[in-house]
Amino acid sequence: MPAFILEKMCRGCKHCVNACPVQAITVLAHLPVVDPTKCTECETCIELCMHGAITFKASEENKAMDEHQYDQELRLQLDVVMAKLVDLKARWPAHSVQAFMVCEREDLEEERDRLLHLLKST
Repeated sequence: MPAFILEKMCRGCKHCVNACPVQAITVLAHLPVVDPTKCTECETCIELCMHGAITFKASEENKAMDEHQYDQELRLQLDVVMAKLVDLKARWPAHSVQAFMVCEREDLEEERDRLLHLLKST
């Protein structure tokens, strides 16, 4: 069973597209699409996706995913993002700001805001 992209969770970062060793993932209408004839189920895309937007469930199962499961997945992702933010702030040197930490914080805050928005809209 090939990988499947959960459109509601995908942010279109294209990390999966670049990571796929057999080029089974392409972008169509700003979202990645998996070619089931090329996918070797190596799980590289799943491991790389920081948004949890890739799975090996059949597409029928994904379409049938109820709101409770979706909320649970969003809450788990939000917990991970919040933990990373807390860790980053704990490591943040008050006397010197490092550019990579600013970028990481901004990315995490953006992801946190996106997840909160998705949770409010469900």
